[in-house]
Amino acid sequence: MKKKYNVIFMVADDHRGSEINLLYNTLVQTPVLDNLIRNGAAFKNMHIMGGWHKAVCAPSRACILTGGNVYHAVSHEPEPKFDDIMKNHCNINQDLDLLPEVLKKNGYYTYAVGKWHNDKASFHRSFNNGGALFFGGMADPESTPLHSFKENGLYPPEEAKISKKFATEIFCDEGVNFINSYDQDSPFFLYIAFTSPHDPRHAPENFRKLYDAQKIPLPKNFQFVHPFDNGEMHVRDEGLASLPRVPQEICQQIADYYSMISHMDAQMGRIINAVSNKGIDDETIIIYTSDQGLAMGQHGLIGKQNLYDHSIKIPFLIKSPNIESNQVINALTCQMDIL
Repeated sequence: MKKKYNVIFMVADDHRGSEINLLYNTLVQTPVLDNLIRNGAAFKNMHIMGGWHKAVCAPSRACILTGGNVYHAVSHEPEPKFDDIMKNHCNINQDLDLLPEVLKKNGYYTYAVGKWHNDKASFHRSFNNGGALFFGGMADPESTPLHSFKENGLYPPEEAKISKKFATEIFCDEGVNFINSYDQDSPFFLYIAFTSPHDPRHAPENFRKLYDAQKIPLPKNFQFVHPFDNGEMHVRDEGLASLPRVPQEICQQIADYYSMISHMDAQMGRIINAVSNKGIDDETIIIYTSDQGLAMGQHGLIGKQNLYDHSIKIPFLIKSPNIESNQVINALTCQMDIL
């Protein structure tokens, strides 16, 4: 019997769908993602459903993991508070199986790396093992509290070790080490969830040098102030830039955003190279997506708490031995479709 395909599932944090060179934006450098498209398929109209809370990322990730809609994927009993969500208490509906849980039940060895912004009980039942785990909403990428995998499923905050290296690089170190050392007969599911390009955005210097804020054009739909109150005008994200918006400040934020994306892109190249170097290209599905996008100055907004395309349209790329290469799919899709 033919062995089931391995699956590598990579999830970015705040990477909007428009910021991929080959598809939309020639200003941002994403050679690894561009090559993934050339050898696979890109879905240009993949969206999130939105969110019922200003911490959009937590329910969005629950939708990716369960295939449920934004109200069904998350338990609302009791109604979670914002502070609890930021501490990763956005509980996934226990009646739903998660993607890694489904694969685990079907003979896959499941391995987690990076960010988990939902409840630890869901994490525990989904993965056989893991490393460089971050439980929470956001952290400085150069000092991220990381956990080793625990068989008992308990991850007290005080046991986390503060990283001494950029988080994206640590996550990809862990992913590469897993790929290189994996020697079991069962197929694997490797889940790598990045904390980039979420703020705070200070990529390594060589990637910051790629983008000169003075040469970054303002978005065509830039506004100094959003024209109406959408109910989310004073969330944390909207306070990350001056109001009214200052054009030079917005251009600098966009340059910083691009540098984080390019750094993450380069690190993901190490994961893909590890697959090739091990000779398992024909046995492995590689998927890339994001939890949601960001405004970054469009419509006078900065964050993700809105229903404009820049915030709800996400990348979804897939390379698979049984999928024809260099495809761009324009059909309307939603992250709930992924599972």
